Amino acid sequence: MTPFRVTVVAALVSFALLLVVLELIRSRRLRERYALLWLLTALVLLVLSLWRGGLDTLAGFAGIAYAPSALFAVAGVFGVAVLLHYSTVISRLSDENAILAQRLALLEAEHAAAAAGEPRSRHVLEAVDAEGDDPGVRTATVEDLGAVRRDVQRARRVAGGQLDLD
Repeated sequence: MTPFRVTVVAALVSFALLLVVLELIRSRRLRERYALLWLLTALVLLVLSLWRGGLDTLAGFAGIAYAPSALFAVAGVFGVAVLLHYSTVISRLSDENAILAQRLALLEAEHAAAAAGEPRSRHVLEAVDAEGDDPGVRTATVEDLGAVRRDVQRARRVAGGQLDLD
């Protein structure tokens, strides 16, 4: 059976984690879609901390001799899940960032050519897959990038006019 003191400390720590995650969501420093795993982690740890019989059963099922150690194992599993989720998000954002940087460079070149009075040319954009494993990469022209222009204008508004494209 889990000692009462360990139960109280584990419950307080789990509850504190839950409060921290909720505060980060409230202050908009952590988006709801990314906070789901953290909320789930805190709730599972809190339930296992308070439900001593369940923790003992889980520890016995996993072959863990000292039941409170099962809390660390559960926290470790959720920690790995959070890291894996964030790794997939970072990978996707990295690919999107490379494509946007290429498109922005072409738009800047087009803008500079227009400002210099040069005739409008068809710049060709070839998307680069950073990993080289996407067979769907295709070429496009700057004229195909009307949506990107709207995104640049939106980014200008967000940046308070800090983007110097005009």
